[in-house]
Amino acid sequence: MNLKEKNISKLIMFLPIVSVIITSLLIISVAIFSINQTFEKQKQEITKKFMQNLKSTTKEKVNLAYVIVDALYKENLKIYKDREKAKNVTFKNFPIFFDNFRWPKKGYIFMFSIKNKGVTVYHINHKFMKINRWNLVRHGQKIIQMITNAAIKHPDGTYVKYLAYNPDGKPQDKISYVKVYKPLDILIGAGVYLNYLDKDLLQLQKQANELLNNLIKKFIIISFISLILFSIIVFFLSKEAQQLFVRYENEIQKEKNKFKKKAYFDNLTGLYTRYGAKKEFAKIKKELDANNKKTAILFIDLDHFKEINDSLGHKVGDEILKVIAGRLKKCVTIKDKVVRFGGDEFIIILNEIKDEKEIKELVEKILLVIKFAINIDNVNFYVSASIGITIYPDDSNDFETLIRFADSAMYEAKERGKDRYMFFKKEIGKAVDDKLKLKTEIRKAIEKDEFEIYFQPQIDKNEKVYGAEVLIRWNNPEKGIISPFHFIPLAIEAGIIDKIDLWVIEEAIKQHIKWQEKGYYPILSCNITVYQLEKGIFADNLKKLLHKYNFDAKYLNIEVTEEGVMKNPELSIKILNEVNDLGVKINIDDFGTGYSSFAYLKKLPVNKLKIDREFIKDIPDDKDDEVITKSLISLAKNMNLQSVAEGVENQEQLDFVLSNGCDYIQGYFYSPPIPASEFEEKFLKSN
Repeated sequence: MNLKEKNISKLIMFLPIVSVIITSLLIISVAIFSINQTFEKQKQEITKKFMQNLKSTTKEKVNLAYVIVDALYKENLKIYKDREKAKNVTFKNFPIFFDNFRWPKKGYIFMFSIKNKGVTVYHINHKFMKINRWNLVRHGQKIIQMITNAAIKHPDGTYVKYLAYNPDGKPQDKISYVKVYKPLDILIGAGVYLNYLDKDLLQLQKQANELLNNLIKKFIIISFISLILFSIIVFFLSKEAQQLFVRYENEIQKEKNKFKKKAYFDNLTGLYTRYGAKKEFAKIKKELDANNKKTAILFIDLDHFKEINDSLGHKVGDEILKVIAGRLKKCVTIKDKVVRFGGDEFIIILNEIKDEKEIKELVEKILLVIKFAINIDNVNFYVSASIGITIYPDDSNDFETLIRFADSAMYEAKERGKDRYMFFKKEIGKAVDDKLKLKTEIRKAIEKDEFEIYFQPQIDKNEKVYGAEVLIRWNNPEKGIISPFHFIPLAIEAGIIDKIDLWVIEEAIKQHIKWQEKGYYPILSCNITVYQLEKGIFADNLKKLLHKYNFDAKYLNIEVTEEGVMKNPELSIKILNEVNDLGVKINIDDFGTGYSSFAYLKKLPVNKLKIDREFIKDIPDDKDDEVITKSLISLAKNMNLQSVAEGVENQEQLDFVLSNGCDYIQGYFYSPPIPASEFEEKFLKSN
């Protein structure tokens, strides 16, 4: 056999081997390419969904935090009646609620001040809180500025991508979702590092690579084995890889469902949250519109629940709320939605209604079952509720508007005596809008200098002018003089009564200084509300005013109602003693209308008792009033206090109180409240 033949022989002998090797290599290459393509395509699809899910999860987390912040702030606003106080208390509560507010992939909530740009209101790392990081530069980027500016530009929420610090020391891309909460002027955000987002996918890719290496080894070993068997192996391995991705995607969905549940359902009662209620109403609305049906929304507020929380603590209050929640669920069908709207407020969204009679029967049943005794630790508690009702679509098509209208109707029910229900009517809505408008005007009235002070003289038993009670009047440019009986309750609701009280005192001091220059030194009595005492800082504010004008405190009396003092007698004693230490005398106003404990009354640094006009106005016709008035004057004398009779309008009333030893007279018999110039002319000059 020649060399050429040998070569041909070798070629023939090795050709099948080479063919098998080439075929095997081709099969391996095709298999590798096919598997890689499958992995890459699935990776791209799942990565896309993964990122979308995490973005959505981040967004829902921020929205959940937004709801919590909103609930906290509104609850604190109810408690403290002052926006700044409520704001400060809300900020202090953030670490309590959000320090453990984390989820997989190392996400957390952060908050920055919009007004004080760069100041951290809340961060999981407390060392960053209250620090201004506006000009902080990291990796060539002013990250805080980027986040804040994006939030200001898109207050309703937006995503921001930037290069951020990572705990392992390496800069990493990060995506944050931020949203502005306007009442507190802050932005709320949450972010995740992208290396955490795809960490599991990278691990999965690593597994895929290991799988390919194993396949290559197997192909080398079984290169002489049937290609069909090889294809079967590739097929089963591919299916296994796909199942890995499916399982991974299921885990992502489970996490998403957990976050959705937290946003949808209240932790304490298990009822829908406000967010969940809005979503459920949208579903009900579609069915109602399709079938031309109606429904009703019930806004339920427990009466006097704040007193239970304040006196017995939130633990008892929470137990009561859980019981009430269970009772409400039993009153309605499975299709109706029961919502804990916030605090002691509940909402019921009925699936559909037939007529008004059906609603009335349900509401009366709810009012009844709420009043059943609630036993907690062998103690029975009793609560009632006020309910406002709106009808969809008669009253409105908008969920938030329906809630607002139902809330208005509920407040109307409270004003009519509580433990009752009211349907929303347009006049109720108008009254609420007028009320809100008047509240806004009250806030502006101080700035626009629309308030005025009037003086009602106080005359001693020798017919000499002792001083005057200082009373506020509102001279509205459009409505004219508005009585304090109309705007003071609204000022209390708006949380600005403390400012008005201090404004009156300051104006009284300024007027007295003018009179001093003319040689007049009347004693001026200024009223303060119980809200001044509850804040606990009235004495400090009064001290600042006295120091500001270098005013002699002996010319100033402070009047506080008996009812106001007795709401919290221990605190009242403390604050009024501080006021008395400044040299300011204390008068108890409307005496006889409350339920004072003499044990507390003896501890109060009181100078005068003012007998309420209700006991004076029917003298001499009402003998009971004569007996009460005489007793009150006698009580004041026995306690070494002076007495002032308010509301004296005729000679008989004047003779009666003077004959029984009353020290000072105030009322229309001498003069109604009058401006400073008229008071000076009629009483100071003549005196």
